[in-house]
Parts: sequence; C-alpha cells; structure tokens
Amino acid sequence: MEIIGYSERGMLNSLFYEIAYSQNDLQLLNEFLKSIYFPYKAINFQISEAKLLIEQSFSDFGDADAVLLLNNQGNNQIAFIEAKVKTSQRKRWNISEEFGEFTKGIAENNINSSNLFVQLYHKVSLIKALQDGDIKQVQNGVQFPKGSAKKNRKIGENKVVLKAVNLLVPYCSDALFIAIVPDNNSSIKAFYQDTLKDYKPSGFQYWNIMNWGFISWEDVESFCKKHGLSRTIENFCFNKGQIYDENQGNS
Repeated sequence: MEIIGYSERGMLNSLFYEIAYSQNDLQLLNEFLKSIYFPYKAINFQISEAKLLIEQSFSDFGDADAVLLLNNQGNNQIAFIEAKVKTSQRKRWNISEEFGEFTKGIAENNINSSNLFVQLYHKVSLIKALQDGDIKQVQNGVQFPKGSAKKNRKIGENKVVLKAVNLLVPYCSDALFIAIVPDNNSSIKAFYQDTLKDYKPSGFQYWNIMNWGFISWEDVESFCKKHGLSRTIENFCFNKGQIYDENQGNS
C-alpha cells in the first residue's frame, strides 16, 4: 500500500514514521538532529530514547507540528518543530520576509498567530511557564504581548491536551525550538547571525533565542536521499513546488 501526504503535515508524518519504523530508528533520528543548525549553542545529540507527538494541540499556545521527547546522553530534552513551506501559489518564501511580517504585526498591534516567529514564541512561553510554575501556571494563564489575538493564554481543560502537557513536564528543563523552512542555507544563516541574534521585541517577556535552530527543506530531502528514505522521497516528488523552490539553491 502506498500512502501520500500533502504539504508540510504530510512531509513530517512521512519523515518521522519512516524513521520510527526503520531498523535503525535511533541512529537515523540522531543523524537527522545532527543535521540541524543551532547558531547560538553547541548541541551534541546521542539519543537513546525518543517519543514523538505530531500535530499536538496546546490550546491557546497553538499546535506543534512535531514535539520530540528525548533522552539525550541520560538527560531529558524536548524539541519543538515548526515547519513552513512555499506553497505552489506563492512565488517565494524567505525567512527575512517572514520576520518582516512579524515585526510589522508588533508595530501595528496585530500579531499573526500563524507567523513562524509567533508560533516559536508560543512554545517558548509554554515551556517557560511550565518551568516557573508547573502545569498550574499554564492553566491559570500566561500574559502575551499587546497585539496578540489573546492577551491571556491558557492550556484549557481538554483531557488529551492536558495529558500531552503532563508528558512535557519531565523534559522541559532543556528545550529546543527548531524551524524547518523553505529558504536556502546562506540566507538563513545570515539572518540568524545578522538580524535575529540581537533582536529583542518589546513586551515579549519570555523571548529567548539561544536554543533556536533551523534546517532547510532542501537539507531534509538530501538527508532522506542519503539514508534511502524512499517513502519520504516519494512524498517530496508528489509535493514538488509545494515545499520549497528547487531553483532557489542551497549553499
């Protein structure tokens, strides 16, 4: 039976299921994590155990495209993954323009919750609140900046969401925040070093980018080809033009 998935959701499902059901699942996961670029912090991955949540809702803190609960060298570690794609209707997607929309939303007090940087900040805030006050803190609510659609964000009462949050608690002392984006490496690296590094938005009390990292979709596809992940490669072929611009080039 052949299964084809659409856009970023389909790609992430294919990638992680193919890794999980391979004979060398942890080795592949380690290799994938090592291919992620962390500009501000050296991270050594030696994963011995892993649990993955895909498209998990965290109520007012948004859905997470993927959450990895890891045992890394005997220590618990969590990795949130937010993915963006260049849709076939869009001429291009680059990280600087996405950031420009983020800063414009702050200036105009109209912050778009679907923006990559907003989504990452939501997860940073969730983790910081869990670190400071455990699950009661996110049940009582966390204050968000002016211009947010909701000024006081809570985890709610959904039992499955609460179950997921309880899973996070033992891992939240060491959290990573990863973006998968359809830009090229040279543009992304320059952005992280020249623009994002010293940026501190007013009103974002939990803003901290030291544990942020990224990988381009082109590098994800290269990883799949290198390790023979044929089903995910098929999904890249099916979604050609919907994930990233192959003419944009990586360097």
